[in-house]
Amino acid sequence: MKALFVCTGNTCRSVMAQYLFADEAKRRGLSDWEAKSAGLAAERYFAVPSGVAKALAPRGLSPDGHVAQLATRELLRWADLVLPMTRGHRDALWDEYPEFRHKTTLFLEACGLGSQDVSDPIGQPDAVYLRCRDIIEQGVVALVNKHAPSTADPRP
Repeated sequence: MKALFVCTGNTCRSVMAQYLFADEAKRRGLSDWEAKSAGLAAERYFAVPSGVAKALAPRGLSPDGHVAQLATRELLRWADLVLPMTRGHRDALWDEYPEFRHKTTLFLEACGLGSQDVSDPIGQPDAVYLRCRDIIEQGVVALVNKHAPSTADPRP
């Protein structure tokens, strides 16, 4: 399974999703599962906010070294699932890359958790980043359960 998470700047939501997905797959022994992330308006010089690092740290994860990248046709071709964080992102991807519409689904919808957007925490207090992480983490676990139901969730 190759998952591509997409948000706006590729510094917050999609980054957290990428790292949490990769960690969950590793925890479940899904060695051939991969995650990447991208943004619709990403620039390589966009820095990952400290709130993202603080949200990932309790999970033993660090976004150090992450470089923001644009969502491209090549990345969408690579992915088995393209998972935008909002309906706006999804619609933009559908418009720009209609050939990948069949594998592009709103993140929480693909996880079976409803059709709402994952709100952007950028510029908000750390507590907002933590809530965003929790929403994304719940989605990632549900997504892995959905696509690899035979693997045991190692958490108590």
